[in-house]
Amino acid sequence: MHLRIAASTVAATFLLGTTAAIADPPNFDFNGYTNGIGSTLQLASVLTNNGVVPTPVPLDFANNQYTLVVSATFDHTSGNAQRYGNATVQIWADPIGSGTAASYATPATFTDGTLILGGSFDGFLIRNTFIATLGNFVGRVDWQAGSAVGLLPTPQDWPFGGGWSRTISGIPAGYVENWDGLIDLATVGVEPGSWGKVKNLFR
Repeated sequence: MHLRIAASTVAATFLLGTTAAIADPPNFDFNGYTNGIGSTLQLASVLTNNGVVPTPVPLDFANNQYTLVVSATFDHTSGNAQRYGNATVQIWADPIGSGTAASYATPATFTDGTLILGGSFDGFLIRNTFIATLGNFVGRVDWQAGSAVGLLPTPQDWPFGGGWSRTISGIPAGYVENWDGLIDLATVGVEPGSWGKVKNLFR
């Protein structure tokens, strides 16, 4: 995923000129590991924005570690796609000084802080297999809970996606896949209107 972001940034710089400033759109950037593709899927991950890529709500990376967890139940396979239902996602904050650092050896350390956002997938979380060791994942999230849910411009239909690999180095014991992805800021709906109506707003 980071290679994809780097490639798109280079292309955008070429198109806009070398003097243009490139800014990533707000998102939740995560990297973590899953237990595989059995009857349940558990993802434990850490947000990796770290003050570089803007987040959709204000987060204090200097003083908190932010974790993202996903839980889902296998439903069925359709071609190369494994579909998971009852999927939920949560983002937690834990103080760096007084909290417990996230440890893949202890999954509970990913959910022992303050719930920032909690939601469910609108439909299936889909894990696609390109080859036995590589693929991607996609879905859409509807946020319903958490201390920051009221700060969202819209709680519905946040794109969730990225890539998974079984060959990347450093996969912790008890996990089989690295998941590297984003939850993107959802598009806010607009109402159609004429240019005359827009001008009238400023009269």
